[in-house]
Amino acid sequence: MTEKPRPAEAAPSARERILDMAQALFAEHGYAAASTRAIAQAAGVNLAQLHYHFGAKRELFKAAYRRGAEQVTEARRRALAEARAKFGEAPIPLEALVRSFVTPFMLNGQTSEGRATMRMHARLHTEPDDIAKEVLSAVYDETTLAYVAEFQRVLPEVPHEVLCWRLYFMMGAYRYTLLRTGRLEAMSGGACNSGDFERAVAEILPFLCAGLAAPP
Repeated sequence: MTEKPRPAEAAPSARERILDMAQALFAEHGYAAASTRAIAQAAGVNLAQLHYHFGAKRELFKAAYRRGAEQVTEARRRALAEARAKFGEAPIPLEALVRSFVTPFMLNGQTSEGRATMRMHARLHTEPDDIAKEVLSAVYDETTLAYVAEFQRVLPEVPHEVLCWRLYFMMGAYRYTLLRTGRLEAMSGGACNSGDFERAVAEILPFLCAGLAAPP
């Protein structure tokens, strides 16, 4: 009996190839320096096809960023819903809340798509203010505000403004970790690996919980 050949995997669509190349080139060169012509060429399409799928360069940038970032927000939504179901009317414990907020973002860096998103995210600070604010607000505001409310429930003694500052510092800590600047390796003499995201999550959780819960 002859074995049937396995069906070949479907080739990525033109839209997927454009997004792949847009993520890679925007991450490497930034919004201003990555041209739609270069992205189209790398994706094996013409400019007309690129504009058909995404319109202007601004819309392509937003689509490329959201492609990876929305995996994070969706994971956060699921984690928060699970925690609410588990703890019912009681406040979600701080460690569980921090873990559900931080882990999806940090572990997203384990995939090539996630790493490209993180590099795009790092570059947002040097992009035009309007596009950076628009992208960040569109992707993160809904879930972030839901988490702020839960953090306030578990830390009622921390004034709201103080809590917002602390959550802002928390975001800075885990985002810097994902940049992999080499400073961790330099400080530790090579004993620590900034690419070990599982270890990074384990180490950052108690650090963040202590900072968030410190007396105001």
